[in-house]
Amino acid sequence: MKQVSVREKVCRNCKRIVSGDTCDVCGSTNLASTYQGLLILIKPELSEIATLLNIKKEGYYAVKVK
Repeated sequence: MKQVSVREKVCRNCKRIVSGDTCDVCGSTNLASTYQGLLILIKPELSEIATLLNIKKEGYYAVKVK
């Protein structure tokens, strides 16, 4: 299990790794500090994984959020 740095948190709703207190994708403030696995999306419109997970914005995402 990876521990996120003090500045980074993971959104429990969309699993986006964010650096503030609010998710920039879904606007949620329900954030966690630990996660498992890392998914880096560069071109989500071309990614089958992004399509399956309904991710439309590029960035860093957690596979599993604690």
